[in-house]
Amino acid sequence: MERDKSAYKIEVAADMIVDALPPIEQHPGHFIRNTLLPEYGLSVSEAARRIGVDRAGFTGVLDGKYAVSRDLAYKLGALMNDQVADLLIAYQHTYDLAQERERREGFKAKIERVQPLQTPAG
Repeated sequence: MERDKSAYKIEVAADMIVDALPPIEQHPGHFIRNTLLPEYGLSVSEAARRIGVDRAGFTGVLDGKYAVSRDLAYKLGALMNDQVADLLIAYQHTYDLAQERERREGFKAKIERVQPLQTPAG
């Protein structure tokens, strides 16, 4: 049974402005595959062909194996609209920070923090 997608269609350009990122626990590639490509009626193969990228590498991004590069974001923005590029760059950056948070905390637990030197007021 096909889900009715008409309620989710963006018909006015102003509605394309995004105020918040998609769920950060979801890789940006999944957002491209599950949201952007269907919204523009594009298959993976057609999108890869139109933006001039290797289908296998593009699929790797969509599967969450590889990050969304700035070049890929710009190409998708050129294909769809500029806000898509901006969104994908911000989304990938935020996703990367969230994924690295545990690693960063591990370093902080092992390394003693130093305080800045106090300089006499003069």
